[in-house]
Amino acid sequence: MSKVIDAASGKRLRSPIGVILGHVDSGKTSLLDKVRGTAVQAREAAGITQHVGASFFPSQTIIDVCGPLMKTSKIKLDIPGLLIIDTPGHAAFMNLRKRGASVADIAILVVDVTRGFQAQTYESLDILRVRKTPFIIAANKIDRISSWKSIPGATFTETYSKQIPKAKEDMDNRIYDIMGELSALRMEGFRYDQVKDFKKAIAIVPTSAKTGEGIPDLFLVLAGLTQQFMMQKLEYSEGPGIGTVLEVKDEEGLGTTIDVILYDGVIKKTDKIVVGGREKPALLKIRALLEPKELDEMRDPKDKFKGVDKIYASAGVKIAAHGLEDALAGAPLRVAPVGKEDEVFKEVEAELESFRIETKTNGVILKVDTLGSLEALVDMIKEKNIPIQKADIGDVTKIDVIDASIVANKTPEFAAILCFNVDVLPGAQEEVEVNGIQVFNERVIYNLIDNFERWMIDTKDAIKSESLKDLTMPGKITILPNHTFRANKPAIVGVEVMGGRIQTAQMLIREDGQRVGRIRQIQDNQETIGEATKGKQVAISIRGPTVGRQIKEEDSLYVDVPEKHAVLLMKRFSEMISPDDIKVLEEFAEIKRKNVSKFWGW
Repeated sequence: MSKVIDAASGKRLRSPIGVILGHVDSGKTSLLDKVRGTAVQAREAAGITQHVGASFFPSQTIIDVCGPLMKTSKIKLDIPGLLIIDTPGHAAFMNLRKRGASVADIAILVVDVTRGFQAQTYESLDILRVRKTPFIIAANKIDRISSWKSIPGATFTETYSKQIPKAKEDMDNRIYDIMGELSALRMEGFRYDQVKDFKKAIAIVPTSAKTGEGIPDLFLVLAGLTQQFMMQKLEYSEGPGIGTVLEVKDEEGLGTTIDVILYDGVIKKTDKIVVGGREKPALLKIRALLEPKELDEMRDPKDKFKGVDKIYASAGVKIAAHGLEDALAGAPLRVAPVGKEDEVFKEVEAELESFRIETKTNGVILKVDTLGSLEALVDMIKEKNIPIQKADIGDVTKIDVIDASIVANKTPEFAAILCFNVDVLPGAQEEVEVNGIQVFNERVIYNLIDNFERWMIDTKDAIKSESLKDLTMPGKITILPNHTFRANKPAIVGVEVMGGRIQTAQMLIREDGQRVGRIRQIQDNQETIGEATKGKQVAISIRGPTVGRQIKEEDSLYVDVPEKHAVLLMKRFSEMISPDDIKVLEEFAEIKRKNVSKFWGW
């Protein structure tokens, strides 16, 4: 990496690290390829440098790609360049993690302008928000807008100015749609050339990965934002290297290797490193630091790398060492200076343990493929206030299913295992079928959480519905005038249900709180029924009272709801009963408070 001096502060700066996110088929890979291709055309021999897992765009290349835009914007680049991660998508971004934040300094969220926001767009936004990563939106595929006449390689401002009114209007409406989606998520966004304050608003840059339109604008905004707002974050240290494992790979002739994004300090070939693993960190001696060979150096396709003595941040590097078999994507990597090996080991160990969760809480179980996925999923689940019993890396085991089945006996709505990019082992699958445990397995975190939440709500509703069957529901009746069919033993009268419902065997009380007797039978048009609801006029027989003495025509009577049932209905099940039920229950509670205890039902 070429280091530069920031004229204002005298500080050395590293290159900002960028990553590309977006929904499937939004054009992430095509856009990245076009960005690289545009840079190569602009600079020829002095263009981009290929790193392991990333492409480095020197500042002069950025200036050349931006062309006249750089001059009119009056941006003076002090950063060495931009390091763009080569693998677009969620997996790469989630593995670009450090404690509580992202290694990526900025992200490009690619949105298909013809389709707008899609499932993984929302997931990307969730992850970006959780990681507190600044981002811009590339509104891609503008070449597909109706009546749009492409000008290959042009800036957006240039190509937009030459479009017919219909194409401009269609473009504007597409951008307004994106702005509306952001607004619904409480974010503010504008087309980049209309942004007044880049600290408050998200810049939307219209692009075409096919024609290259808007690519200069994209580079300008990326460079300008990092230059203007991230200088302090980009201050560079020549201390021991700190990085994150992007990927674990087996390479022919090298064995297990790790692709690392170095975001601070220096790694030397003679260093020892501590790398996070599945069970615990590993302290290892570096065998080789490797960079990709240039195409003209690559005589044998199997011989893709060349050794180097040291690497400076920001950079992508492949590391070969004995003992990397248990290394984890998303895990921290730290250079361990001589005499500080134990200290660095304990720091990495503590960071790994901070993400794994194992509690006695009645909550869900999370199983994922990488540390980056684990951190992202845990953060998003916690934001939803969903309790977590266990969160770890690896396939679903029999023990996981047994743990979930214990939760099923206490809080069935959380008796679920959420899997991201992992499998259910055969022994565990048998246990799932025996115990009826719900397993959610998705490749998109947004879908995983959404599917679980819907199941959780359905499960809660089913539990409440089942519980409601065992509760006495409120009911209010009025004895109809001239509808006394029998005075007593039992009293038979015509009534109208004024609210709630009545059922056979329920005790009735008067408005003064006195019990009058139980409903023995309910008849509707001489047909015996078990229940009558609001608005029904039915005949009921009541064991106990005499009409004209304990009860009279036009009296209102209430179902005598037990206090425990009333409390449950008002506090736990209030959302599941009708406003009419609640009104009758409140009237009944007031009768009890006047005649039994002023604290009744509280």
